[in-house]
Formats: sequence, structure tokens, C-alpha cells
Amino acid sequence: MRNRPFHELTRRQREGGPFIDQAPQARLWGLISLFLAFAAVIIWRLYDIQSADAPQYIAAWEQTSESLESLPARDGRILTSDGRVLAFDRPRFDLALHYRWLEEPPQTEWLDSQARLLLKPIERRDQHRLAKARETILHRRETLHVAIAQLAGVPLSTLRENFREVQARVERIHANVEGRLAKREATAAPESHAEPDTDWAEQAWNRLANALTTPPKRPHRGPLVITEQLEPHVVVTDLSLSAVTTIEASPARFPGVEIQRSSHRVYPAGTLAAHIVGARTEVSGEELSQLNELVTNTDFLEYAAGDRVGRNGIEQAYEDRLRGRRGIRRVVRDRRGQIVRTDVLRQPDDGQDVVLSFASGLQERAEALLDAALLPPQATETDDEPTGDADPTPAAAPPQGGCIVAIDVRDGRVITAAAAPRFDANLIVDHDPDAWNTTISDARQPFFPRVTQMTIPPGSVFKALTAIAMIESGLIDPDAPFACQGYLDEPDRNRCLVYRHYGVGHGDVKLGDALCRSCNVYFFDAARRMGPEAIHDWAAKFGLGRPTEVDLPGERGGQLPDPHGTSGPWYPGTTLQLAIGQASLAVTPLQVARMMAAVANDGYLVTPTLVRPEGGADRSSSRPVQLAAYEDRPRGRVVRRRIAGLSAGTLARVRAGLRMVVEDEHGTGKRVRTDRVSVAGKTGTAEVGGGKPDHAWFAGYVPAGEPRVAFVVVLEHGGSGGRVAGPVAHDFVEALLDAGIVRPDR
Repeated sequence: MRNRPFHELTRRQREGGPFIDQAPQARLWGLISLFLAFAAVIIWRLYDIQSADAPQYIAAWEQTSESLESLPARDGRILTSDGRVLAFDRPRFDLALHYRWLEEPPQTEWLDSQARLLLKPIERRDQHRLAKARETILHRRETLHVAIAQLAGVPLSTLRENFREVQARVERIHANVEGRLAKREATAAPESHAEPDTDWAEQAWNRLANALTTPPKRPHRGPLVITEQLEPHVVVTDLSLSAVTTIEASPARFPGVEIQRSSHRVYPAGTLAAHIVGARTEVSGEELSQLNELVTNTDFLEYAAGDRVGRNGIEQAYEDRLRGRRGIRRVVRDRRGQIVRTDVLRQPDDGQDVVLSFASGLQERAEALLDAALLPPQATETDDEPTGDADPTPAAAPPQGGCIVAIDVRDGRVITAAAAPRFDANLIVDHDPDAWNTTISDARQPFFPRVTQMTIPPGSVFKALTAIAMIESGLIDPDAPFACQGYLDEPDRNRCLVYRHYGVGHGDVKLGDALCRSCNVYFFDAARRMGPEAIHDWAAKFGLGRPTEVDLPGERGGQLPDPHGTSGPWYPGTTLQLAIGQASLAVTPLQVARMMAAVANDGYLVTPTLVRPEGGADRSSSRPVQLAAYEDRPRGRVVRRRIAGLSAGTLARVRAGLRMVVEDEHGTGKRVRTDRVSVAGKTGTAEVGGGKPDHAWFAGYVPAGEPRVAFVVVLEHGGSGGRVAGPVAHDFVEALLDAGIVRPDR
């Protein structure tokens, strides 16, 4: 039956039976046509993607991101006039290690990912090979730690202690973020799907659409990863240049290591002129907005985190000149974060050097003189009046501090600005807790800038100015003798120092004699006759009671009592005390030096200047950027101006008396005398009260015949001006001669 030429179904169909697929070929062609139609659509879409849509996909694949990075710039140096560097930027290299390479124990996911990088794709399924690769990574990590310790020159235990500190900090940040996320999730309101304003059909449709389009929520979120876990952290600071070269020459040997470049402010001279130089430290977050408000010129770039700013001294006063302008670099990265291109948009602009007006040798010698003067004395003498050799008395407490200031009488250029005690400027930059606590707890206040901020009574030094007021008033004849009996009216007050010790007066004295012997009674009588107004007015004309406008921040103006002011009642005794530099009068050493310069240069009030004009020009027209605690100091100051109202010959008479102070055998300043050059000046013993020792002063100029340098020596709570400050002034004059600043008399 089966072995027939025709099938049974075919026979039945010929005999009129039921229809059985009379055209299978047509149906087959229909299926083929449908398949070809679908294939054509797919081919067309593939062609469309490859041709028309290709740029869209290529652009997404080649998408890059741009970021701007800062290029560090060097801050300018501070140098003395003889070329000694007092402050400079030293390049600094810090070693930063990726967090996963220091984490202990290492994260399992990171360790597995590093191990898989060592294997081929087909080998990554082999657990035995994967375990060996993990051991290789751990061994490489251990070798890396040992190599870093050797290059840095630190024990491995110390390096790992740094690792633990970094890890503890990162873990604290991670815990804080984790806690905030958990709190946010706990307080989040549950989502509501109720839609009371819609009918049941729309609600059903919305539920269906939401079910089809919204991905299912995870039962719990994945492990939290913070940015600090994906970044390098500094573990070694101030790496040597040879170590940096070794690391950068063998990057494969130091995986996860990054060298971070910066600069470090160094003060190689230590304590030399520390109060004048100042210090630079990083800007804190609170200061950024305050400083950037002062940046008025677009060329003067805004401050950013990590920038440094001058805190005091020249570092602060010349911030706009010393500060380097950081450069800007554009970095282009691909979608994987790899750097594709870098473009420097702005080259870094290093800060300009600042050259100071004084030489390091003379400054060092002046500071050495002050250091010696602050040592406990062996013996002192009691009398400021040279009436004969006095018996030595037991040594008193050493002075609490002191300073020596010298300026050029012609233009105000500061020749010396020494103070003691001092501090090491590196202590502010490189904080040593023990050294810091020792310095800050010193009762002598080493951080206090005495040159510009120590305001104390000048004592008899002020008598030079009282003499000017006396002559200009026309009420007192400087050539007329005055009989000094040792006291003005009563023996127990308003006395001369010689009367206190010996019970005698100076006898008949003229103006020159009164300055020479520091006769209080002579000036008491003159002040009572002419009144306080003349003394006050001439003191103001000579710059007392206001800042000198020296190019240093934080200068104080002192206090000049005004008889018509509102500070308090004015008594007759106040006038007498003002005449001898007491009462509430308070001056700075720099003010007294400028006053003496005006006496020496025939009446020109100079402006003290610490920076030479050739030390560099300002790069911008913006005002100096300083912290709000200090007022701005104007540039382009008037170097000198004539004091109005001075009569011819007034200063000549005063200079003659000041010369007698040093050259006369009875002069209170005879200990300043030197055979090499003539010196003029005035001693001062300023009473303090409260059982404390007096302040010791000597203010003068040299040479006496052709003045070149005006200078001041002041020892805080030093005692007698003639016997304590005088020898220091003598040694300083010798230093001026040795330095060639002052020529010997011929």
C-alpha cells in the first residue's frame, strides 16, 4: 500500500474528496516574502545606524570632560640689602598613596579586581589561579610599603602608623555619611499610590503602567563608597628629590603612588629680623571670603584653599608683590577618565622679590647687643646724673625687652630695626608644639613687635622737643641762666634726680646745660611759664601721637595727651610731667627715631621705609591685601616734608645741647662717647611706677657735625638711661662705623 506511485490522499482528492493544500508552493513564497520584508527592515535600520546615526553614537563614545587645575607659583623672596635671603619658597614633594593600597585589611572587592587584572579572561574562572593572583597582589603591596619607607628614610612602623591615621580619618568620614543616610531613610515618608480623584479604570491602568515601567526596588542599597576611599592620601611629606626621581622613573614598581608638588616657606636666618620679616601661612576657610573681598583687580587672582597669605611684617605689608599668581591648566579626559590633552591657559607667575633697606651684618650685630643687654647685669649704678662715680649696687632684674632703631636722616630709610627677645619665624610655619609652648609662655613676649607697637613714656628724651617748644614760644631765653635748687617749689616733689640722691641742685644752668645734665627743674619752670599747648602742638608737628606710616602693618600711634581733649582732667602737674616725657605720653621707638632725625636734618619729617624702591614694582594697581586686623599702608608716601613754623636757629641751639649730652664731662650720655666719631643725643629714664624698674632710653644721631643716621636704644624696664642704654648705644655707634655706614671724624 505504501509502495505506490500516488498517495492515498491524492487519489481521494481527484475523486472529489476534501481539499488538501492544492498550492503549497504559493504559501511557501508568501512566508519567504514576509521573512524578506522583516530582514529588509532590519538591514535598513542597521544601515541607518551605521550611516545617519553614526555620529551620535560615536560622539557618545568619544565624549570628553574638561576640568581646570591650578599650577603652583613660587612666592617672592625677602632679602637684605647685602643679598642675604631671609625668606624663600623651597620646592616640596609629598608622597600620596591610594587609599586601597594602604587600607588594612585590604578590601575584598578591590583585591579581587586587582588579582583579575593579572589573569587572562579565560583564567579568571580558575579559583586556584585567582587565589595565587591575590597572594601576588598582597606581596606587591607589602613590597611597596617597604620601598616607600626606605625611600622616605622612615621606619616601616612609622609609615604604617601614618597609614592607620589616614584610615581612621576616612573611616570616621564613612561612618558619618553612613549615619546620615540611615537617618534620612528612616525618616523618609512612605510612598502612597492611592489616587482618590481618579476612577477605578484609570487607577488600574496607572498600576499596570507603573508595574511595567518602574524597576523593582532593591531590598537594600549596596555598600557605601565615599570619595576619600577612591583618592590618594599624603603619607610622607617633604620627600627628597632623589626619591621622587626613583618613583617617577619606575611607575610600575610603585602602583597607587602619586607625587604631589608644592612649595614650603623657609626662613633660613631664623630669628634674624623676625618681627620685620613676618611669616606666611595657609589661608583658613573663614578667611577666604574676607580676603577675596579685598581683591579688586582681575589680574590679582582670588585666593583658594591651600594658598598662603602674609600674617605680619613685610610678608603681609607686601602681599601683593610677594604672592605668586597660580597658573591655570585645562585637562581633557575621556569617558574612562584617562587624560587626552592638557592645555596651559595661564602660565604661573612667580612672586617678585622684596629687598629690604638694611644689611644683615649690622642687623645681626644690633640684635646681639640687645641679647647681651637682656642678660642679668653684674652691677648697676644708681644715678642718672654724672656727679661722680657711684657705688655699685646689687644687680637688678634684667630688662624685659628692648630694641634698636636707626634710620637715615635724609630719606627715612631704615638702617636697623632690631628687637629682643625674638622668635624663630620657622616656628609659625613648621609648628613644633614644645618650642611653641616655650615661646608663647615666655613672660618677655618674644612675638611682640616692639619697634612699631611698644608704646611707653620717653622720659627725658622728650626734653629735646620741649626745648624746641620753649624757644619757639619766645617766652624763655635759652641763654638766660636759671638757678636750679634741685626742686621746683617743694623739696619732696618736682625734683631733679641729683637732688634725690645728693640733696643738691644743678646751680645756674642754661638750655644747653639743662639738656646736658637732664635738669628736670629747668623744664618744669619753662613748661609752667609757657603752658601745655605749645608742648602739645610741637610734639604733634614732630609726628608724636600718630603712626609714622612705616611700611609695616599694625603700627601704633602711641598717645599724645591733649590739654583740651576729653581723655580726662588736666592739672598743672600734668603740664610739668609732660615737659619731661611723662604724664600719659606714650611713644614708639620708631617715632622717637624720626623725631631725632627731624632735629638732625634741620626740620624735615621723614617717613620710615623698610623696602628699597628697586626691590620690585607692583604688578597691579590693587591696594595691598591685608587681613582686617591691620590697616592698609599707602604706597607712594611722601618721603620727607618740612615741619612748618620752625624759626631759623632753633634746631641749631637744640643740637648744640644734645652734643653736650655726650661730649661734656657732666653729660648724662658720656658713656656713648667714642673717639672715632662725634655723637649727639639724649638719655632718658622713664618712670613706670608700680614698683617696676624704669625704661632706659638713648636717642641721638651720628655724626654730630654732619648727621647721617638717627638712632634709638630702648631697654624695657632696664633702669637708668645713661648707665644701661648708653653703653649699648656706644657699641651700636661702633657697629655703624665698622659697617661703613658712618665715616669717622677726620
